[in-house]
Amino acid sequence: MRLVAILAAAACLAGAAPAAAAAPQDAKLNAVYSALAKARAANDIAGMSGSFSDTALLIDSRGMPAITGKDLAGVLTPFVERLKTENVKVATDYRIERRTWAGDTAIDVGYMRQTMTRPSGETGTRYARFMVAIKQGEGGVWKIVGDASMPSTEEAFNSVPRTDGLHYDG
Repeated sequence: MRLVAILAAAACLAGAAPAAAAAPQDAKLNAVYSALAKARAANDIAGMSGSFSDTALLIDSRGMPAITGKDLAGVLTPFVERLKTENVKVATDYRIERRTWAGDTAIDVGYMRQTMTRPSGETGTRYARFMVAIKQGEGGVWKIVGDASMPSTEEAFNSVPRTDGLHYDG
């Protein structure tokens, strides 16, 4: 329930004031997105699920039931195995539009572009807008503790301005 309150408060704040200058933690937070994109490109289930805490709550834009970080590897396995079997390549880009803080939890609002390419050259691209909560855990490792997304568009992804300190691919 606390996570829901944090995400709701962050949603209200996301449109308030301009983002602050780059903070010392920004590079470590941004590394979470880089690691996730790298794991997706490698079809690395452990790498993908390792970006999330076991207690994270994930709500996917495609209407699947909410799951926890602990359940993520099991949910990903059939999808990733199919990608491997069909030799589909995945490229994921993230653009963080805004970052705010709720105590020791960073709240990011941004966009994702995920392009899948088949050996034939056929491609499909999916866009999502998301709100992610990231918190530093054991050993100082930053992990996603909440992730909610909704469908978006190429135009929205392309309209995100580059902001100093925030992750921005492509």
